[in-house]
Formats: sequence, C-alpha cells, structure tokens
Amino acid sequence: MKISKQPQPIPINFLLAVFLFLTSSCVSPQFPKSGQIPLDMPGEADLPGDTYSSTPDNRPTHYPTVTPLPNFVPTATPNYRIIDTDTYLVSPTLAVQEPTNAANQAGVQPTNIINQPNHLEEGNPFIIGYSVNGLPLEMYRFGSGEQERLIIAGIHGGYEYNTTNLAFELIGYLELHPEVIPENQILYILPTLNPDGLSNSHGYTGRSNANNVDLNRNWDMNWKPTWNPDGCWQYLPITGGIAPFSEPEVTALNDFILQRNLSAVISYHSAALGIFAGGYPDTEISTSLAEFIAEVAPYPYPPIFTGCEFTGQFTDYLASIGIPAVDIELSNHKDSDFDINLRILHQFLTWEP
Repeated sequence: MKISKQPQPIPINFLLAVFLFLTSSCVSPQFPKSGQIPLDMPGEADLPGDTYSSTPDNRPTHYPTVTPLPNFVPTATPNYRIIDTDTYLVSPTLAVQEPTNAANQAGVQPTNIINQPNHLEEGNPFIIGYSVNGLPLEMYRFGSGEQERLIIAGIHGGYEYNTTNLAFELIGYLELHPEVIPENQILYILPTLNPDGLSNSHGYTGRSNANNVDLNRNWDMNWKPTWNPDGCWQYLPITGGIAPFSEPEVTALNDFILQRNLSAVISYHSAALGIFAGGYPDTEISTSLAEFIAEVAPYPYPPIFTGCEFTGQFTDYLASIGIPAVDIELSNHKDSDFDINLRILHQFLTWEP
C-alpha cells in the first residue's frame, strides 16, 4: 500500500533569504563598479552603450565618518539657492546692480570688484566678474589665515547643476561650522562659473556659456578651438573659444587666481568618471592631492579614462602654474553626494603639500 506524503511547509528562514536575494539584485549600485559606468551617469565621455575599464580599487571599504547635523539643511543667505528647476533667479540684492556686458567691455578690473568691503566678511558673497550675459560670478570666503584654497563648481552650468547644489550645501555647512576651517587657512567657494549655462537649461544646451564655449576648455594649457571627439562629450557642437581666456568668465576667475596665493584647488564635475589629478601630464603634487582625497572617497581613483583628448582644461592650467588641483566627478547628474563631499572637504582642508 502506498502512503501519500503530506506537503511540508517551507521554512520561513528560506523564504526570507530568497526575498532578500531577489530585492538586493534589483537595486542599482550608487557608484560605478570597476569596469562599468551605469548608462544614466554620463561623464565627459557621454557615449551611451559604452563601458570602460578602470584600475582595480584597492582602497579600504570603510571611510572615516564626518557626522553632519541631523536632517541637515544649509542656512539661507541673501543669495542662497538650490537649483531644482530650469530657472536661475538672481536675488533682488544682485538685481539692483544691473551687471551687463558693458561692464566687461568697459574693462572693469577684478581688483576693484574683489576689494569691495563685503570681501572681508566671511561667507558673504563678493563678485569677481560677470558672465557673457552679465550675470555675476559670486565667490564666498571662509577663514582668515594665510594659506588660501579654492573650490569651484558649475563650470558646465546647468548640465552639471548638482555641482552647484553641492557648493551651496558646503557653504551652508560652513556658515554653521566656521570652526572647520583651520586657523591658518582661507577657503574660497565659487558655486558656479557658468551662470549663463545654468540659467539656460539642465540639459545638453546648459553645458556651454552664452558663446557656446566649454569653459573647461578655454584655459591656456594644450588649448585648441576644437578637438578629436572620440571618447569625449559630443551631444551638441561646442568649442574651446577663439583663444585661451577668450571668455569673460574664465578671464575673471584667472584674474582672481593670479591675485591669490592658492595652495590647492578642487573643481567639481559630474558624472561618474572619478578623481583626476591636474597636469598635462599629471603633476606629482596634484597626484598627491588626488591620492589623499581618494582615501576618504568612493569615487574611482585612478579615474576612468575614455580616450578623450583633454584640451584647455582648468586643472591642467592650474598645475602648469604651480597650483595643485584636482577634478572630482560626482556620482550622477542629479545628486550632490553631500555626505561624501563633507568628508572630502575635511580631507582637502587637512592636506599638506
């Protein structure tokens, strides 16, 4: 006689394990793994469908923790803005200054701008120049030491608007925590070098300034008006300008830099390619800065190279005049990665050449 076996219930632990496996396999990683860039995280290459090899990451998986305030929201300043629409609003206090192209054409000297009284007040923005369309380039200052450092964002305008968001978040954090700046340092932050691109679009057309120039290709280091597009951003026609420093935004920032004694610079971009040391080729001191920052950051280092021809780059120019500099690419075109870059900020301020 056959004895039928009653079905046994499936153990709850087994069901839980299957559930966790299925759900974890559906979650996309926040950062690109070695050898692949998620297709929704285009960086300089911006070639859909391509994957790139990167050097294996031997860095530790545990990073020093810097704890921001719970539910941190940066404090508002008169000119504070988080860019979440395609509209860039100039604050009323700046609107009354009526900056125009005429100011640039009339030869307004940056020395007259940066020496205005509010330059001496920490965190209070001062103007170093104007864009092609007359929008102000606002710089923030923290600290009062002799060693000067600089963070810039928004060089690619609205296309990389999350870098500008990050800059304002860092400004808000420093307004609440001025003690973060070492006694011997001054930190300058420029939230956007390209306000015209920021006001134009959060898409491809927001990458250039109002003259259709890529402001990260208008510096006097290996400058070219055009370049081999292979492995480079090529969604729309764009140029390096008619000559190095042809653009008012670049000229204004360069004038500011040459009047300072900068010991280190970070230039923020998006997205996903990693941390790039300045120099053509990379200088030893910029490489030292990049390696030090990479110790606390999950961004790829060495960075992911796509074969793009780098011409007229900001950090390469800085390295050529003896200033250690790095490009840092955020993880995508939307998020500011604030917690990560708060760690980077502390690392940046403690780096010694």
